[in-house]
Amino acid sequence: MNILIYGGGSVGLGLAACLLKSDQRVTIVARESTCDALREGGIIREGIFGRFEAPSSAFSCYSTLEAVPQGPFDVACVATKSFDSESAAGDLAAHAERLEIDAILLCQNGYGNYEVFRRFFPKEAVFNARVITGFCRPRPNESRITVHAAPVHVGHLEGVSAEKLIPFCEAVAAGGLPCRVVEDVGKDLWAKILYNGLLNPLGAIFQVPYGRLGESAHTRFLMRQLAEETFAVMKAVGASTHWDDAGAYLEAFYGSMLPPTADHESSMLQDIRAGRRTEINALNGAVVRLGDDKGVDTPVNRTVVEQIRFLEERKKKGERLKAKG
Repeated sequence: MNILIYGGGSVGLGLAACLLKSDQRVTIVARESTCDALREGGIIREGIFGRFEAPSSAFSCYSTLEAVPQGPFDVACVATKSFDSESAAGDLAAHAERLEIDAILLCQNGYGNYEVFRRFFPKEAVFNARVITGFCRPRPNESRITVHAAPVHVGHLEGVSAEKLIPFCEAVAAGGLPCRVVEDVGKDLWAKILYNGLLNPLGAIFQVPYGRLGESAHTRFLMRQLAEETFAVMKAVGASTHWDDAGAYLEAFYGSMLPPTADHESSMLQDIRAGRRTEINALNGAVVRLGDDKGVDTPVNRTVVEQIRFLEERKKKGERLKAKG
């Protein structure tokens, strides 16, 4: 297969490494600094699925789509932050005819990415992946897999068959990361919004790994409120997941989902520490917006959104002050 990876962060590089390990053709589009690091040191995957290295000669890397040679590409994996979906979709759409992209696979967090891409592409071309594996990037050319809660699930939000993505899933799985096509990926995406919405902002606010949140009665109380509000919003918008209510979800959450990821620090905490913008608007922020549209009150979600925005703002001001001093 010929695969385009759009976004050279930890998830994009992790997927690229898996595909390279299974002998697929891979082209990465990333920032110039990332491309420089990849050209110099190749790509490295570390972590719970073992070490893998591929030299720079095994793949291509470009800082713009303009520089990418003509397709066809079987799949374009979008591995950007959710707040970059608009620019990513526009960029890919501007070059789609030349690159001959057969399928676009959104490997992103949060709610609303599919809706953005549907404004640029027909529904038959846009698919979603639920990635509930923990990645970090200790070096510009390295992706480290720290935790793995469940296989990557690939599917379509409007019932289009994802059969043509089976070879892609098989290639990722052969590269070490379990991956498969499912019929109702929408339920998986809402399950991930729940999972991330409970853990990511609280982990960033309190600066603790996931497991610490599950140990405290205080944070358990907050996570119950977040879950109950999210289920109320899901019901109002006609969405569903694999559990009927917050109680059933939390039983599975504490019983099987949280323990394997107890030592993981949320990407939101990593972003706050690094002074980067977080994805709070696509997670708890989306719950708040959808709740407002349907008249569902979401006070706890709204509170954590405002707290994260404060932390983002404080970090940026601190960096500016440090630079002036």
